Amino acid sequence: MKFQSKTVLITGASSGIGKDFALRVAEDGAHIYLASRSIDKLESVKAEVEKVGGTAEVIACDVTKVDQIKSMFLHIAKSGRTLDLVLNNAGLGHIGKIYQLSTEQIQSVIDVNITGMIMVSKYATEVFTRQKHGHLIMVSSLAGLVTLPEWSIYVASKWAITGFADCIRPELEPHGVLVSTVHPGPVKTEFFDADKANIDISKMGEAIEVRDLSNAIHKLAFTKKQRLLIPALTRNFALMYRFFPGITKGMINNLAAKAEYHSDIKEDEPDFDFIQPVTS
Repeated sequence: MKFQSKTVLITGASSGIGKDFALRVAEDGAHIYLASRSIDKLESVKAEVEKVGGTAEVIACDVTKVDQIKSMFLHIAKSGRTLDLVLNNAGLGHIGKIYQLSTEQIQSVIDVNITGMIMVSKYATEVFTRQKHGHLIMVSSLAGLVTLPEWSIYVASKWAITGFADCIRPELEPHGVLVSTVHPGPVKTEFFDADKANIDISKMGEAIEVRDLSNAIHKLAFTKKQRLLIPALTRNFALMYRFFPGITKGMINNLAAKAEYHSDIKEDEPDFDFIQPVTS
């Protein structure tokens, strides 16, 4: 019951990792601020949270809107509650060759996975540094530690967050604020459902159960550990990539090649179709 009487904010709380972690800390009796764009889905999560012993408030927040992020943290601060943990979790991914991805897809990943996560962190630390207390946990990915062909924009966004976390950690430590990143391999959530992603990763290896990840984050929250890598295969790949990048890239590329697309991806810019191949 480590989260009993503690207050937690979760972004991307309407489904997947965010929803399951909300249910996990609710079992301890936490008070949870549930944030995402979908109020209807959040209300459903709130009902589930209250069934298992937690209390919750719903906040509509689009992490691409800075004013909404600021308002969310002001609302929490004015409640008089001490904010103990922020799970900075909202994210999305579009997978494909760089010349096939649309400019809208690229921009949306940058807006949510980089700008959104950084701005949530900025306002979380506005609260934490004044409290002299708090733990910021950012959900990155194995893709934040290694590279994958056809995952360029997603990988770039996750590497950005890994580097960002490493930079702000020593800035915040004197204020009693902890910063951790979570680097899971594939997780059994809606993230890769056919109607949300154009890629089927089922043949890339066994995905981990979302509750296993939630339990691991729960443990992380009560440590000073900087990074959580889960499962063991993820830890192995990250370690091998650091010391044997050439060999590891080959192994990862072979895994990535097993992914299957739900439908053919067409090049995004047909205006360039007049260009002819160079012949020698």
